[in-house]
Amino acid sequence: MLSATVTPVEEIGHALTERYGPLLRHDQVAKVLDVSPESLGNTLRRSREPNVMYLKKKKLRFGRRVRYSAIAVAEALVLDHDELTRRMSVADRGSEHEQ
Repeated sequence: MLSATVTPVEEIGHALTERYGPLLRHDQVAKVLDVSPESLGNTLRRSREPNVMYLKKKKLRFGRRVRYSAIAVAEALVLDHDELTRRMSVADRGSEHEQ
């Protein structure tokens, strides 16, 4: 029998999904990060850190509403800066081909 290895991203993503559902509101992400929603907003606007840029790039818009997938939040928390930068560059190249 094969044992499934659960990665930290999967583990945190699952825990976030269990608690908040698959999509988190801005205030829920702030709660996970233990910061105020205002502080999270300021960080998302000003920071150039790869984890912040990744989370900002992965946000989902539904009209004026903004949501963050539980997996994207987990990835932003767990993955190192090099991996996040690599994933953003791959996503950027993919979006260039769509246009």
